[in-house]
Amino acid sequence: MSDTDGKKTLGLRGPRSGNVKQSFSHGRTKNVVVETKRKRVVVPKPGAAKTGGGSATPAAGDPSKRPAGISDAEMERRMKALAMAKAREAEDAEKRAQAEKEREEERMRRREEAEAKEREQREAGEQGAGHGRDSSREGVAVASALQEVGASTSWTVRQDG
Repeated sequence: MSDTDGKKTLGLRGPRSGNVKQSFSHGRTKNVVVETKRKRVVVPKPGAAKTGGGSATPAAGDPSKRPAGISDAEMERRMKALAMAKAREAEDAEKRAQAEKEREEERMRRREEAEAKEREQREAGEQGAGHGRDSSREGVAVASALQEVGASTSWTVRQDG
């Protein structure tokens, strides 16, 4: 089987062609011919720049401040798309801030609930120890209070009975 199979090979036009070495991941290299394309430069016509006197944006009417080859309608569409993107970005930032605020409120609510529950347990432990109930609750409450204070002594609770 031949490589061409009756088809013409791709040819290069113009003087801007060159040879480069293509290397593959398995170690093989191959010389290939490439053509570099020049950027197309469009020179605006002198009469076309002054048509459409009432433009919405100053950049759209001034050909020196916009990319070459862009019509007024295309520039206007791009400016609208840019404004919509900015509005969407601001809306997303507002939603993120709102969600973060809600998460922080939820964290604070849970922290307050945990502190209230811990306080109730301590109070119940103090009341229970005074009425002859399980004194281990009092020991747990004292141990947790010592941990909060930062005391590093070790001790055990004995029940006399």
